[in-house]
Amino acid sequence: MALITTKGASYSSFSSSFTHQSKNFDQFDVFLSFRGEDTRSNFVSHLYHALCLRGIHTFIDNNLERGEEISTELFKTIENSTMSIIVFSENYASSNWCLDELAKIIECMKNKLVLPIFYKVDPSEVRNQQGKFGEALTRHEERFKDKEKVKRWRDALCKAGNISGLDYKNSHNECDLIQAIVEKISKSKLNQMELYVAKYPVGIKSRTEPLIAVLDIESNEDVRMVVIRGMNGVGKTTIAKATYNKILHHFKAKVFLENVRERSETYEGLICLQKILLSNILGDRNLEVCNVSSGIAMINERLCRKRVLIILDDVDNLNQIEKLLGKCDQFAPGSRIIMTTRNKRLLVTPGNGVLTYRCEVKGLNEYEAIELFSKHAFESNEPNGDYLELVHKVIHYAKGLPLALVVMGADLCGRTKLEWESSLKKYDKIPNGDIQKILKISYEGLHENEQNIFLDIACFFKGYCMNYDKVVDILEHCDLEPVDGISRLIDKCLVDKHHNELLMHDLLQRMGREIVRHESLQNPGKRSRLWHCEDAFDVLNENTGSDKIQSIMLYPPKPIKLQLKPQIFRKMKNLRLLTIRNVHCCGRLEYLPSGLKLLDWHNYSFPSLPSDFCPKNLVLLDMAGNQLKKTFKQVFAFKTLRYVDFSQCESIRKIPNLLMSPNIKELKLRDCKNLVEIDDSVGRLDKLEVWDLFDCVKLETFPSCLSMKSLRDFNLCGCKSLKKFPDISQEMRSLGSLNMRDTGISELPPSLGNLTGITFLRLGNLAGQLHLPGSIYNLQHLRNLAIFGYFTFLKDEEPLCNSYGGFSKYVFPSLKRLYFFGSSNLSEIEFILNYCCPPTLEKLCIRDSNIVTLPKHIDRFQSLAVLGIRHCCYELEIPRLPQSVRYVFAPTSEIFVQIREKIGLPPNLPPCLGVRSHMLIGPHPHSSSTISTASVPNPDGFLGDYNATADGYGNEIPNWFNHQSNGNSISFLIGPEIPTIALCVAIKLIDRLCDFNYHFVISINGSKRLFESKSYTLEHGDRQVFSCRLQSSLRELFEDLNLGDRNLVQIFCETSNIYTRKIAPVTVITRVGVCVECICRPQKSRGCQISKSIVQQNRRRLSLLHGSSFIMRKQYNTKQPTRSTFFQPLLKARKVSKKRNRPMETRICTGLCLAQTHCQCPKELGSTYSTGPTSSVHSGYSDSRIISSAMDGGGSSSISLLSNSGLSMDKTNGSEFDFGFQSTLGDGFDMGSSSLNDDSDFSPYPQSKKMRPS
Repeated sequence: MALITTKGASYSSFSSSFTHQSKNFDQFDVFLSFRGEDTRSNFVSHLYHALCLRGIHTFIDNNLERGEEISTELFKTIENSTMSIIVFSENYASSNWCLDELAKIIECMKNKLVLPIFYKVDPSEVRNQQGKFGEALTRHEERFKDKEKVKRWRDALCKAGNISGLDYKNSHNECDLIQAIVEKISKSKLNQMELYVAKYPVGIKSRTEPLIAVLDIESNEDVRMVVIRGMNGVGKTTIAKATYNKILHHFKAKVFLENVRERSETYEGLICLQKILLSNILGDRNLEVCNVSSGIAMINERLCRKRVLIILDDVDNLNQIEKLLGKCDQFAPGSRIIMTTRNKRLLVTPGNGVLTYRCEVKGLNEYEAIELFSKHAFESNEPNGDYLELVHKVIHYAKGLPLALVVMGADLCGRTKLEWESSLKKYDKIPNGDIQKILKISYEGLHENEQNIFLDIACFFKGYCMNYDKVVDILEHCDLEPVDGISRLIDKCLVDKHHNELLMHDLLQRMGREIVRHESLQNPGKRSRLWHCEDAFDVLNENTGSDKIQSIMLYPPKPIKLQLKPQIFRKMKNLRLLTIRNVHCCGRLEYLPSGLKLLDWHNYSFPSLPSDFCPKNLVLLDMAGNQLKKTFKQVFAFKTLRYVDFSQCESIRKIPNLLMSPNIKELKLRDCKNLVEIDDSVGRLDKLEVWDLFDCVKLETFPSCLSMKSLRDFNLCGCKSLKKFPDISQEMRSLGSLNMRDTGISELPPSLGNLTGITFLRLGNLAGQLHLPGSIYNLQHLRNLAIFGYFTFLKDEEPLCNSYGGFSKYVFPSLKRLYFFGSSNLSEIEFILNYCCPPTLEKLCIRDSNIVTLPKHIDRFQSLAVLGIRHCCYELEIPRLPQSVRYVFAPTSEIFVQIREKIGLPPNLPPCLGVRSHMLIGPHPHSSSTISTASVPNPDGFLGDYNATADGYGNEIPNWFNHQSNGNSISFLIGPEIPTIALCVAIKLIDRLCDFNYHFVISINGSKRLFESKSYTLEHGDRQVFSCRLQSSLRELFEDLNLGDRNLVQIFCETSNIYTRKIAPVTVITRVGVCVECICRPQKSRGCQISKSIVQQNRRRLSLLHGSSFIMRKQYNTKQPTRSTFFQPLLKARKVSKKRNRPMETRICTGLCLAQTHCQCPKELGSTYSTGPTSSVHSGYSDSRIISSAMDGGGSSSISLLSNSGLSMDKTNGSEFDFGFQSTLGDGFDMGSSSLNDDSDFSPYPQSKKMRPS
């Protein structure tokens, strides 16, 4: 179970008018239930005072109004109180209010302390409803028709009377009784006290909820144990504490043991832990534990059959568990045990009947990290805008580790930007001491062998190569036993492994590097490992190395020159790992240590290796781009060699016999422009797994026969001079990927069918023809097929159909992805689609083809999710697509209509202008999503449920997208349910050919999530990008967000450079459209209330010289205005009173903006209008329109309506007449109802000449 799999927590807050505020009920330690006329002024007042003096938060209903029915608020107070004290007095039962309280207390008493006090009454009277209690209940039965209510009271009295309480009679001392009550409550409170979790518990709720679900507290059928695992500082203890607080009230016997590993290091510490565990669970503070053995015996004996909650924090080994838990299966069903540990290897075997779960804790996502850091650095939910770039550097540095975010946030709080920049530079060089101290704990618990492996990974392999197999092969020859060592590092959460790649958190890497730096603070030449460019350069340039150096990594970001002394490496006899890249070395080289296990020296500029260099233990040799004249006999004479890369070596003309190095796993010869011949022996290397000959354009002579049982990946792409593919002498099941694109091969041998394990195959040449043998149908595991240029498949008989929809001899049953590039022979394409493809095909792409139609039966592919038609005929006819299609790339946006119909989006939603920036309080970011582009993922798939891309035409967007806006952002309002949202974005490419990313961010009430993200390479021409998130998908995305009745949705769109991740100057987002059922458009029957916070507060006032407030009424000479009369209204000002507390009302606009939405036109044109320098109510007109007006009291005023820049004012006769409404006029205006009909045929969006009807 992955505990941390959050959907993205919000790090911003928005105006309260867009969020639902639930009422909070105060939580009390004690709820006091009593009969006021009996005890309020004496016993209860003294008890209340004594409880408060002890710091016990006690509820007493002194100020509540009494009525027939108890209030909901009082019920909530009972539910939220930890304990209840019931003072039974003589007239208690005569009050139905008291009896209602009692019934609620008994209802909620599970796992809560209920303490009855029998004040001058006998418990049997309460239990059996005798005496005055019986008389009172009889009267209630006569009074109330609801017999069930009285029965419920009787049951509650019976249960309360059976609870062990305190009895007070006249002969007793009241003071002693109160003291006894306070002591009992204090002791119980201490046992019920919640633990301090964190100052800002960001992301804790989403992590505790799945944990609590697994614990299933309500179930009493079994004992459950949960082991929470993760690296130091990731929040394991915090999650455990928060979980404890959530469930502690369900257990009477419970304990939280913190720092188990550290405290159990001594014998006395372990005894102390046993004593704490026993005394907390048994409630005996005077309990004594003599030794560890007696402690185990007491745990086994006294906790047997007891329902307990035990949390062991920071457990390190099984010995600690055995000493503290004994036999876990002895606990009563319903018991729950939680442990936190850094040790993944910790295999707990609790016994029969105990269910064990393991939860892995991962770091915070970016949203949570920003919020947590901002709370500590800015004491706010979101960062200061001026510090945004620096904040993202911190987030990148911390990599989601809460410990680092908290420490760095506190350290940077209140500092200037210059101080931030200085601190961040220091963090890069010297990690923060507080963070270092916590992370180093795991390292110090390792054996020497494991420590060396950890430091090698931290100081060399991370950032170079983290392939598990390579690292193991290299370290094995360093005598470090890496298989066991790396396994233990993974167990300790210092390293992770995913898909054969090793992973290490950046802060753990910095911790390891800091350990090495402290080996010699002043002299890098005396450290065991060099990774910092400046240190490595100085040591080599100044010849200050020593025999302590084991690894050197010199890989500067920019090319540099280095003058080497001939004997520079003579002092470094223990050097094992050497990497030099991006460095032009001058001088001579006469010595290299023969003990090197890894030699990676790109562009090695010397003509030869040192003559006495005898690398008999060399495992990896990477000398791409070298200038060597003779190398092979010197380095290929040893059996240890595993990995060879001689790419881009122009001096290589022939690969000789390699049988002296039979263990080679990888042989990379990419782009060796002068390579002509490869010896036959290479075709018999049994251990060879990867053979890369990409773009060896002169290669002609090749092994005539291949017999390589380990070969997995074979690349011949670009070998244009290679005319013949070798025979496959025997079945090669291991070969999974074969790339023969753009070779000179025109015909493949029948033995191709021996490559039975192939899953990925690229064939063909755009400049030639390729004939495929019948044996190709033997490739039954083929999943990915790409064909380039003209091709023919051998067909020796008329194909017949079978269950696959194709003839059994021809079908590739495992085929999932099929690509055609530059293929124009429609008959062959149809043959493959109709007879070779199974109905389970998932992806089909056709590119650079002049075909004019797709096969009609494409709808038989019921698993087809992706269809790409790119750079094909514009008039290409696309038939009805299968229901399964989720992504389409097509020549025109007409394909969007098919997708809209699949989704079920309404085709004719009325146009809506949505929410404009000047209607909002606070900043309204138009051009930035405030999410770091560097952290936005580029998934292979899509985030959206449906996606499409089409060739674009300027800023065209189909008119069925009812919200449209120029620029890269758009806003609208939704109700309490998140609807399906379809987004269309017009992207203009400035450069003819470019690579770019795009990402769309959606914000609801300020909570931001990633809506979509994708990369495009080698694109030309404008694009229309369509992405849709279904209602269910958005609900899951915003599952932690409580929505109100009206919620602001904002969508921001950005493109960035695919390589630098910075905002891309090669692309521009010109227009955004959204198809959504919003609530911007009000109901026609009555006005729709708009919260004041939606309307911008700081606007100019509508006023005359005498201060009277006016609104404008528009009058037409025609009932429904025509285009010619529309902009010729008469305006009259009507004085209105300054009434307060009147909500603003809006109508469907049929006036100035013609939008059926919340617009801001004057009265019968729509609703209130608020101007701003960049706002607009017009969508389709760029010219200004003049409205003449006649004002009461003389004078005249002309108002110029600018379609793209709001309303400008032409003031005459001293009038300050303006459309900007402000709260000084009252909280709102009654704008009246529209008397005009909707102009439904008129679209506010510009109709493009190129736009096709949808």
